[in-house]
Amino acid sequence: MHAKRLMPEGWAMLLLFVMSLTACGGKDAKNEPVPDPKLETSYQRVLVLPVDIGGQFAEKYPDAAADCRFGLVEGLSETKRFQVCLVDAAPAKTADSHALIVKLNITNLRIISSVMRIIHDIPWPADFDIKMALIDGKTGQIIREKEFSTRNNPVAMSWTHGDNDQYITRNMGKIVSEYIAAVAPQ
Repeated sequence: MHAKRLMPEGWAMLLLFVMSLTACGGKDAKNEPVPDPKLETSYQRVLVLPVDIGGQFAEKYPDAAADCRFGLVEGLSETKRFQVCLVDAAPAKTADSHALIVKLNITNLRIISSVMRIIHDIPWPADFDIKMALIDGKTGQIIREKEFSTRNNPVAMSWTHGDNDQYITRNMGKIVSEYIAAVAPQ
């Protein structure tokens, strides 16, 4: 087999290509999101409350809260790190110091079907905002609060385009479960 030699122009192109690849790796640290710190306590059980939803959203999207809760439970169960329990109400305190209580509240929800988007030339995807509170089971104190939105979450935005709009409530529950798995120490 005969190897070709690179001409000077080829070397210059190769050098520019390598320089462009290495330049991408040196991003300004100020633009990178700072990950949330890990929780201080390790939890083995997760108690999942029913998802709160305002009356206007519950009327228009009657399955949204249940679908979101289902996605949260499904995502937490898939990690195989937690014993996941559905509860109807948060206990004031539990004797179990390894229980984490998850409370979600849907604060904004708008799902636009693909057909409506085409007919009315609507460019934006579904819009979904949810507040999460993590509560320590032993003390009953809120240990972490966070808001999730399809507007500032690239993963959620990628899940909200096209036919997947109908699954946004379930997928947002999964995004919250991924967050919990990421911040809960093992």
